[in-house]
Amino acid sequence: MWKSSTHTATLRKDPIARQKVGIAVARNYRQVAIRQAKAQDAAALYKAEQSIALKKPGHILTQPHELNDSHFKEKIGQLSDHPRGVYLIAEVDNSVVGHALLDPLQLEATQHVAHLTTAVHPGHEGNGVGQKLTQHLIEWARSRSLLEKIELHVRSINTPAISLYKKVGFQEEGRWLRRVKLGDDQYLDDILMGLWL
Repeated sequence: MWKSSTHTATLRKDPIARQKVGIAVARNYRQVAIRQAKAQDAAALYKAEQSIALKKPGHILTQPHELNDSHFKEKIGQLSDHPRGVYLIAEVDNSVVGHALLDPLQLEATQHVAHLTTAVHPGHEGNGVGQKLTQHLIEWARSRSLLEKIELHVRSINTPAISLYKKVGFQEEGRWLRRVKLGDDQYLDDILMGLWL
């Protein structure tokens, strides 16, 4: 069970909140606090993804000029009380070091599926943050009877993420060849992965 001393009173009263907030130990960090995203986090998430897009082309699909903090605020708002989706933040020493979300598919025939997005902020890679966020989201999804499957897309160049997803149980379900264009004659495959809950 996840625990957080800063949210003890709330957690005792609200069993759903207990599943949305927690403390986890990551590989190279003493503690990683996992909490639900708030609108005021949007600027930090925007800056982190813009930095990833600039420094690691292809790791996220969005180009730096296509990002804005209003998109993050909107998505956080959409998922704040959603029964099939959630937006989480990872913090170390009160600094945001990563974020992840389960975004539920909307059509009736696909309502049992949520799409996973995970971003470890620059300078915090390789410390277990992505694994803790992903594991927390899997546990959260398993506690929801409405969700049966988590899907994701990951670029073929992002081998650490692919290894992580396989480690926590995702399987490759397909591949879109040369789907992501980085420049003239520079393409990446987009790997489709899934995890049945």
